[in-house]
Amino acid sequence: MEPNTKLVFITLVLALTLTAATGELCGMSVADLYSCKPYVQTKNPLTTPIDPKGSCCTALAKADVQCLCKQKTKTNPFLSGINLDLASKLPEKCGLSKATC
Repeated sequence: MEPNTKLVFITLVLALTLTAATGELCGMSVADLYSCKPYVQTKNPLTTPIDPKGSCCTALAKADVQCLCKQKTKTNPFLSGINLDLASKLPEKCGLSKATC
């Protein structure tokens, strides 16, 4: 295994372990993250307007959005299948204008 491949693998294992152990990422639980996934997935994302009082926006309101924004540059298994452009627009669509990337 090449050194870069080892590093990526170790990073993925660490991310999975830490997320599984804490059950959250940037103040969002796994359930919170999955409530937003339909709006930001790469395959067939929902194009209907998001409900600002719905589960995704409620979860996003209590999340550390800057922490989530930093995940764009990290290897993270939760970002697999996520359209990062759609994800970065989600806070604004939820009416969280202070919380932008």
